[in-house]
Amino acid sequence: MGTRNQIVLIQRNALSSAGRIHRRTHMITKTGLCLLAVLPLLACAQALAAESVAQRRQQVYAAAAQGLAGLPALQRALGDESPLVRRPAIRALLDLGAPAEKALTEALDSADPVVRRAALLALVGEPTAAALPHLNRALADEDVSLRQSAVNLLIAITPRTEGVLALLSRYANDKAPEVQVAAALALAASGDSPSAFSVQPPDRVPLRRRPDMVDHISRIVTAQTIPLSRDGWRFRIDPSAEGHVQNWFAPAYDDATWSEMPIEAFWTPDYIGVGWYRTTLDLPDRPDHLAAELVFEAVDETAWVWVNGVYVGGQDVGPDGWDKPFRVDVTEEVRWQASNQITVRVLNTAYAGGIWKPVRLDALKLK
Repeated sequence: MGTRNQIVLIQRNALSSAGRIHRRTHMITKTGLCLLAVLPLLACAQALAAESVAQRRQQVYAAAAQGLAGLPALQRALGDESPLVRRPAIRALLDLGAPAEKALTEALDSADPVVRRAALLALVGEPTAAALPHLNRALADEDVSLRQSAVNLLIAITPRTEGVLALLSRYANDKAPEVQVAAALALAASGDSPSAFSVQPPDRVPLRRRPDMVDHISRIVTAQTIPLSRDGWRFRIDPSAEGHVQNWFAPAYDDATWSEMPIEAFWTPDYIGVGWYRTTLDLPDRPDHLAAELVFEAVDETAWVWVNGVYVGGQDVGPDGWDKPFRVDVTEEVRWQASNQITVRVLNTAYAGGIWKPVRLDALKLK
């Protein structure tokens, strides 16, 4: 290509680039001008909205000053789009007392959890069995803090009627751990309930803790170890903590409808409360031994154990016991060359629970 043609091509490219730059600059300028024109409008709209919220808030205060005459306006304000209007309205309704009960009941449907919680607390007042319909409704609320307030109100109701205990059982299966724990502990330790759980501690201890073995601990050895199978266990949750009343530990109790649940694993992660395990252990000929002990490497977190229908002990040290091994003496209860029924009641107050480590039977003797 000749020099002249090259020069012409360079000039054309330069003109084309200049044109593109001009067009882009023009577009940017137009966009900037548009934004400059819109921004004041947006600012104006925001100012008007803020002024409108402030005005509606002042109207709430004015309605509150009217006493009962302002009740309709306060009730309407509960549906306002701004929490700055809704929340002063619910506070004003609380001050009106009984005449505002209908409005407070409707406030339980508010989109604002603060409004719903305030309405619930006002409607329940001093907790009695009359509040059960409101507390039952609160169980379905999506706000955890509201359900936590509701279960605390429920726990405060005395006496604990069947209706109260039944609702506590439902709260014990709540998806929020803080709600589950409160309800489960109330059920498990309820002194007002005719079905409150209690057992008579056994009058014996594992061999190594016996006073007559103090000078012989070093001589204690395991004559035979029989591991309990990981599988073959039956399991059932006990949200109302009443399984002991129904004799779930009895050898003749029919557990055919219970779920199959292996040990050495946690139970369902979202259940807080009491659960029961049942299994059978077929033992061989009686070995030469001084004592027989069931050994649990860990149960989360509190455990009570029955062998052939007899309570033999367990571990009850609270949440700290979730990973602690323990032993129970079963020398008098086990039947050699026979089938033995074993039941374990477990209480868990946080996260997952259950018999999550192996269990075995140790036959001990002196060497």
